[in-house]
Amino acid sequence: MPVHVSDNNVQQDVAPSQQLPGATWLPVLQQSCNFPPDIFESVSLNLLKNPNINSSLLFRADVIYDSLGVEQVDVQWAEEEIQKALQTYNVRDGDFPGFDTRRTIVRQMIPRNPQLDKPIAQTCVFLQSMIQKDGIEQTIVLYIPHAPDVDAIPWYHPRVQALAYLHSWNSSCSPTDNGTISLHYRLFPSEPLPLPPRLLRTGQNLLSTLRKHGQGQLAGYTKRVHHDQLVSQQRVQDTYTELKAKHAKRLCDGWVEKTEPSKHVFEDLSIAAFLIELWKDMYKGNGFPGDEIKENQHDQRPSFPGFVDVGCGNGVLVDILLREGYPGWGFDARQRKTWSTFSASIRQHLKELILIPQPLFELKPSSDHLIHANGGILSKSFTIPSSFSPVWHNGIFPTHTFIISNHADELTPWTPLLASLSLSPFLAIPCCSHNLSGRRFRAPSVFNSNSADALAPSYFAANVKKSKSIAIAVACPDAMSPENEISNPHDAERGDLNDLSLKARKKQKSAYSSLCDWVAHLAGRVGYEVEREWLRLPSTRNVGIIGRRLGEGFEGEGLEERRKRVVDIVAGEGADGMVWVKRATGLMSGKGGEGH
Repeated sequence: MPVHVSDNNVQQDVAPSQQLPGATWLPVLQQSCNFPPDIFESVSLNLLKNPNINSSLLFRADVIYDSLGVEQVDVQWAEEEIQKALQTYNVRDGDFPGFDTRRTIVRQMIPRNPQLDKPIAQTCVFLQSMIQKDGIEQTIVLYIPHAPDVDAIPWYHPRVQALAYLHSWNSSCSPTDNGTISLHYRLFPSEPLPLPPRLLRTGQNLLSTLRKHGQGQLAGYTKRVHHDQLVSQQRVQDTYTELKAKHAKRLCDGWVEKTEPSKHVFEDLSIAAFLIELWKDMYKGNGFPGDEIKENQHDQRPSFPGFVDVGCGNGVLVDILLREGYPGWGFDARQRKTWSTFSASIRQHLKELILIPQPLFELKPSSDHLIHANGGILSKSFTIPSSFSPVWHNGIFPTHTFIISNHADELTPWTPLLASLSLSPFLAIPCCSHNLSGRRFRAPSVFNSNSADALAPSYFAANVKKSKSIAIAVACPDAMSPENEISNPHDAERGDLNDLSLKARKKQKSAYSSLCDWVAHLAGRVGYEVEREWLRLPSTRNVGIIGRRLGEGFEGEGLEERRKRVVDIVAGEGADGMVWVKRATGLMSGKGGEGH
């Protein structure tokens, strides 16, 4: 008997024509849909590979076997294990009369917390109707958990022997009502009817998600963010799980800041996991210093050179990496309370000092770079005053040192520039937007070719609706000149994008996207082959900009060529050394924001 759920939006009784053959299958829920079989299969495959879409308790699914050999096999099972699983949990001839098995995938579902939930394998089968009755084409996607009884089913999985989606498509009907999808359960013999509320709610969520993704793909939705471009999801998440088990409780229990520990600790654990796996690809010995692994004599990768975390904030990332055996250090404009909770061996690698980039000392006055759209003014001369007391660093590190810039705010755009001077690889994770003088501003975007030049004011002036200051000081481009100095330079930088016409706003990227574009553009200008990774962080500021190698034509350059290029870029962007020092010392005294 079909199960009815009183939800007038999408659920209804399952029609007899939508029921699976055999008395063991219980039809549960049904929805109408407008997407054809190919979209149903595409969406089903995506949900198969990403069970975390349906359950926050899951990380991912590792593919163990694919009968078509298309999907990459992430976990190596012995051939005997695979064959035994297929024999035990596969579809048998006659189970679905009129349907032909098209594809079989075995996956293993990986829980987010393996200490609470165990992984479980599933056999997933795609079946297609061989005979189209009354013009209706039907497709089944079947999931069979590898569980001998109901007690072997983990919490994140429905307590059923199997579940199936049935997609029915009538191409002769109008586009608005020519398809349905339905969900079916095969219960364990020990599970009585009626279905418990949790199993019904789970079914409703599963079917609604499938329909939403199908309708979205039909409407032309394409995924804009692609994770795991540089390092596989499996590697990063497995390392993250190990790091979390080793460090999370210690760090959270010892938290002394006013901020929420879980966000900061787990974010830094995620970044550490990504870095460790990235370094395994870049350096010898699988990236782990001290590992007793016999090195391949033909391995041309260098040994790990050490790291520096600029603007290290609470120092958690430095602590984790040091404990994992990676030599390095971090510094920030002022010490955080968290530093005192670390062991003495960790604290000696955390320094309180400010960074004054070396290129600021090498700027020379030029009539071509006096006033810029971002408000920067080239200082006539820049020297450190004799009364200057804070300890400072010029941003030049030992050659090849891996530079980490994690939500480092003012230091973010400087990261690729300084990295090029030290021939260093780097990872920058932008957060708040600052120019090369350290002022807050809206980073330039594609409308002015990624450079804060005179094109910005003219663009905004043509599209502004009201007379307010607009981002990048474009409403009054002379506001930052010595003759028209304003009391608060930030007032001309804050701006309001709502003052732009709707057509102009559609062209303008978000502030964060513009910042990422600009930092990547700066990295490209100094020769890096720029790579991006959308990191799996508990943060909306999760774009990693990576420079691991220099592009063609830049590899053999000497220091003088690199230095001149960086100084020209800094001058062209209107950097002001005196403004930088004033803001940096303010951060050291605690007048700046918390930042990273």
